[in-house]
Amino acid sequence: MSLRRSITYCLLSTLITFNQASAWGPDGHHTVGAIAGHLIAGSNAATEVKNILGNISLQDASVWADCSKGIDPSKGYTYQNPGKYPECKIYETPDLETEMSDFVRRNDTNCSPKPSGDACHYEYHYTDIAIQHDHYDPGFVGARNDDIVAAIVAATHVLKGEPAPAPFSFKDKREALLVLAHYVGDIHQPLHVGAIYLNAKGKPVNPDIGIFDPKTSTVGGNDITVKGSSQKLHALWDGIPASLTVSQLNAAIFQQAAAIPVTNGQLLDWPTSWASDTIVKAGQAFSGLKFGKLQNSHWSTTLLATYNNKMDGIKQVQLVKAGAHLAQLLQAIWP
Repeated sequence: MSLRRSITYCLLSTLITFNQASAWGPDGHHTVGAIAGHLIAGSNAATEVKNILGNISLQDASVWADCSKGIDPSKGYTYQNPGKYPECKIYETPDLETEMSDFVRRNDTNCSPKPSGDACHYEYHYTDIAIQHDHYDPGFVGARNDDIVAAIVAATHVLKGEPAPAPFSFKDKREALLVLAHYVGDIHQPLHVGAIYLNAKGKPVNPDIGIFDPKTSTVGGNDITVKGSSQKLHALWDGIPASLTVSQLNAAIFQQAAAIPVTNGQLLDWPTSWASDTIVKAGQAFSGLKFGKLQNSHWSTTLLATYNNKMDGIKQVQLVKAGAHLAQLLQAIWP
């Protein structure tokens, strides 16, 4: 994966907005955490979450993995830009900044083989499976042993009292729960899982057929710009409608989440199933789009007038699923 992805995800630069740094943005992640917190209320899982996180709710925990990107290895692993991101304020104390620093130190250069110049913990947030596929497979181009599927599996191991598999370094249940609350949101964002690969003429290609050309990667949609604006397609998918923010959650949304069936199969296989479902949604996200020729390392696309409505519908489905799946995972770990 290109260094350009780290530019999109990096919190360290004052020139980059936080919304570009996180799947769904902080509002979306808060929504996922709030739905999960509501669904597990009164359960043993809720008690375990409280015992591990103390006064930090799942809603607040949902942004921790992105707030940790404010730790700058080039500046002694210190936290940069305190006060800039309101959602991170809860972690801006000496002890909690030290906690984030410790996580980043252990998850900065530990992944091997390292497929890009991104910090390892950045790579835990995504995978890039071609939308020509209808499922996730670790052998596909874009999958890695440190991608979002593997990251959720690793955090689940730790919460079950087992060690995190390499290359992950989640030191305890607290750290594992903090990242899990975020990663489950990430795996439901279509452009964090399914990717379109394009040739220089803007035609879709399947990177798993023939010889893979890294130049066809659109970096999770970050190298696709929307005509008529300076916005990248990935950033467009990070935002959520006001109707899906925490303040607007209502009984109907919680009922929808409660009705989501529990994922079939073994617990550690759930992330693969979730990624497979999200790949299908990514296919819908790219359906009908046409792309211009590669220029200045970017392709362009024009969105139809109906695109925003389609996108908002997919976002609602995925956010509700993410909250439900996080709750179900926690209740399966702590029945």
